[in-house]
Amino acid sequence: MEKSKFLTSLVVLILLLSCVNATMSGPKRPKARKHFVLVHGACHGAWSWYKTMASIKTTGHNVTALDLGGAGVNPRQVLQIPHLSDYFRPLMEFMASLPADEKVILVGHSLGGFAISKAMESFPEKISVAIFVTALMPGPMLDAATIFNEVSFSNLAMK
Repeated sequence: MEKSKFLTSLVVLILLLSCVNATMSGPKRPKARKHFVLVHGACHGAWSWYKTMASIKTTGHNVTALDLGGAGVNPRQVLQIPHLSDYFRPLMEFMASLPADEKVILVGHSLGGFAISKAMESFPEKISVAIFVTALMPGPMLDAATIFNEVSFSNLAMK
């Protein structure tokens, strides 16, 4: 059941991408290459985006899929990820490495929604739009920084 929801979400994402292409390029402007950054969900890795990456690349855009801490081919082991900041570090380092004038389209699935929310708060000038694909999405009364601090505090209390 979960796999079918994920596949349905990917179809919706592909449809959204075609709408983004149609509305952002406009009829008189040349089609600009966009940079999509795909962030996987819990228990996944960058590998989960391979079909989506192929679809985006065939439309002429740049695409980057990241492995968060302890996931996919990331060399850190799960027990080396005691805090959410450690889990999000690959995305935060990637965002920090982008040139100041480059904007990306962030796409997060599941727990990846929380990761892109944190990136949106930390690097608002480098993000043109964020897409949440069946993803955790903090709201106006509960932002990513608050959740992050609460989880970090409760982890310290448990030790």
